Amino acid sequence: MPGSYLNEMRSVSDVISYYETPVRSTSSYEDLATLDLPHNLHIQLDPVRFNPSLVKPSQDREKNEQMKFMTRTAYPGRDTVVSSIRYKRKYCDVKTTKPKVGYVNHYYGY
Repeated sequence: MPGSYLNEMRSVSDVISYYETPVRSTSSYEDLATLDLPHNLHIQLDPVRFNPSLVKPSQDREKNEQMKFMTRTAYPGRDTVVSSIRYKRKYCDVKTTKPKVGYVNHYYGY
């Protein structure tokens, strides 16, 4: 029990009512996703990751014009590295930089 709640406890019934309150296991952001939202509003819980190798050219010229913006990253010259153990199996690292010839970084081992 947090110390801020201890100041409010005056009787045994206050303690019992504190422990009888249900505990929410979801955040308010996740609660918004479960609401009946209008059709033009969508809450996406998982992030969409950019991977330029997954974008494939199409035979349709108009579609290729739209797709050319999807092959550009917001962070040019930077690699996307997944550092979380939780998401390491779900997402892969994206290498956008080219290795430098003759460059060896002894600190990081590459």
